[in-house]
Amino acid sequence: MLEKCLQRERHNVHELDFSSIKDNNNVIFDFSVKGMIAGYTTKFTKSFVENYLSKLNDVAIVNENKVIEDPFENEAVKQAPLVRRAERPADKMPNLDRIDQENFPLDLKYIYPDSAGAGVDVFVVDTGIFLDHEEFQGRQGKTVVEKTFCGNDLADDDGHGTNVASLVGGKTLGVASNANIIGVKITGKVCPLSSQNIINGITYVMQQKANDPGRKIVLNLSATSIDSAVGEAASKAVEAGIHFVVGAGNRNLDACGFFPGQVETVVTVSATKITAPPNQQDWITDFSNWGKCVTLFAPGDNVPIAGIGSPSEITSGSGTSLSAPHVSGAIALMLANSDLTPEQSKEELVRIATKDKIQGLYYRPTANLLLRVPSP
Repeated sequence: MLEKCLQRERHNVHELDFSSIKDNNNVIFDFSVKGMIAGYTTKFTKSFVENYLSKLNDVAIVNENKVIEDPFENEAVKQAPLVRRAERPADKMPNLDRIDQENFPLDLKYIYPDSAGAGVDVFVVDTGIFLDHEEFQGRQGKTVVEKTFCGNDLADDDGHGTNVASLVGGKTLGVASNANIIGVKITGKVCPLSSQNIINGITYVMQQKANDPGRKIVLNLSATSIDSAVGEAASKAVEAGIHFVVGAGNRNLDACGFFPGQVETVVTVSATKITAPPNQQDWITDFSNWGKCVTLFAPGDNVPIAGIGSPSEITSGSGTSLSAPHVSGAIALMLANSDLTPEQSKEELVRIATKDKIQGLYYRPTANLLLRVPSP
């Protein structure tokens, strides 16, 4: 109907080379996945939307595609000393040290199942991945950037996707060091993030699941939106069997005000910090979103992460974007040894979580659950 009415060509975004499109306003972008979701992006007049399109019985949502300003909400990243697992200094790796044990003091170890996420595909829908970084060399799992929605640019010119990927499965910094890490680039320095690109990224992963229904797939998304269509896409992704993890956001607001975090079936992650010794405690960070839509917490303050300055650069960062990949890695650890559904993996995260240890939730009522990885 749109092709006929608007006299425009329709292109499947999952197969499209976006650098070949000269005029975005004269094209219908089709992000449909057969049997899972049907959706399109193009330019409409306001009157066409109000008087016709929104009144069609088989149209569920018509939303404006908007650019998301500051998509990662001023997350702090700073230089930090180089850290490697062989050295394992406790003051440099407390995030991994914390998630394998219930109580303090930290034992200077990160203990996890031997499979380390092998055979599980974690899609990092973000800014791409700096593939030359040492964290991604010599791993059992592959690391690739498979798709970009930013022209033909696969490189991570921002660093955020590399940060996240290193926590999912980096050789020494990652939770699940044998998992496959697959980058899907939806934003970058010269590629503003929009609702359209978030949905394109989500539905691209859905298409991979449709192509191979037996694949064990985790989708990690760090960006938040107020667009309900993003929430609809996330909901459909979980229905398709994709384990969906998202950062709660960094505004110290109710996470239920944002998509896809408010979608009940996704895993929404807030951030904790560890206070200084000798009396170490877990606290909610000052910036973290909170509320009943949050599934659990994970470390998100001064976390060691791979940078893009050089193949050996290690930085540290803070934000719920860095809490979420801890959980994506934990789900990969589960799936390597099981065939859990998204509903079951979420239930298992809650079941094994460390309970009632997080301080600072006085006026921010949130489930007091801290990520704990499965035992070997």
